[in-house]
Amino acid sequence: MDVVQFQEKLRNICELGKQNGNMLTHEQIREHFASTDLETSQMLKVLQYLKLQGIMIEGDTAPVETEEVAETEPESKGTSTPLTSEEEAYLKDYLAEVSNGKKVSQEMLHTLFENLADGDAIAEAALTSIYLPVAANMAADMNCTEIQLADLIQEANVVLLTALSDPETERKDDAWLRLQLRKGIIAAIEEQTQKKFQDDCLVAKVEKLESEVKDLTDDDGENRFTIDELAVILDMNVDEIRDILRLTGDDK
Repeated sequence: MDVVQFQEKLRNICELGKQNGNMLTHEQIREHFASTDLETSQMLKVLQYLKLQGIMIEGDTAPVETEEVAETEPESKGTSTPLTSEEEAYLKDYLAEVSNGKKVSQEMLHTLFENLADGDAIAEAALTSIYLPVAANMAADMNCTEIQLADLIQEANVVLLTALSDPETERKDDAWLRLQLRKGIIAAIEEQTQKKFQDDCLVAKVEKLESEVKDLTDDDGENRFTIDELAVILDMNVDEIRDILRLTGDDK
C-alpha cells in the first residue's frame, strides 16, 4: 500500500470514529485495514494517531482531548511514549534554561493578552517567555517515537511564536494558546509519522526488489530480464525500479 492509499484509509477511519462518537472497536480498525500489508509496528502508529485525534479505542482509557484544553496542565501522559533518561535530563536542563521560576496570576495573563491584542511587543515577549516551558511540557506529555523530543519542543516553539504574532485572531487567551500549541504538536507528529511510513515503504520496496532481482539473476551474476520486463514481473513502474536501483547501486 502506498502513502496516498494509507492517508486515505487514515482519513476514513477517523471519519468513522467521529461518526461513532469518538469511539472505535479493535474489530472495526482491523477490518478497515484488513486489505493492507501494515505490520504490527505500523498498526501501533495508527492507534497512536487515532488517540491523538481524540478517538478512543474501546477498552482503552485516558483519551487525548482535542475539543477543549484546560487552563492548568492540559495533557496526561496516558498515551505518550515514556521519556528515556536522556530525554528526561534534556527536558530538565531545557526547563531550567527557559523558566524564571515566577508564578503568573490569571489577572496578569489577562492583562498581557489584552496588551497583546493592542500590538504591545513587550506583552508578546512576556507571553513568549511564560509559555516556553508550557510548550516544552506539552511536547513531553505528547512524546512519541516518530520524532525526537528536542525536535518536538522546537516545533512547539515555532507554533507558539506563530500563534502569538498571528494578526488574524482577534481574541487570544490562555485556553486558545494552549489549544494552538496542542494542534501544532499533533500536526508535527502526524507529518513525521507519515514521513516515517513513507520511508518504511521505500525500504520495503528496496528489500523486495533486491530479493526479486537476486532470484531473477543467473549464477554468473548476469540479469536474465530487462528493466522493462522486471517492471511487468514485479508489477512496478520502470522509473520507480530505476530509482530504487540507484539507491542500491545496482543501476548498471
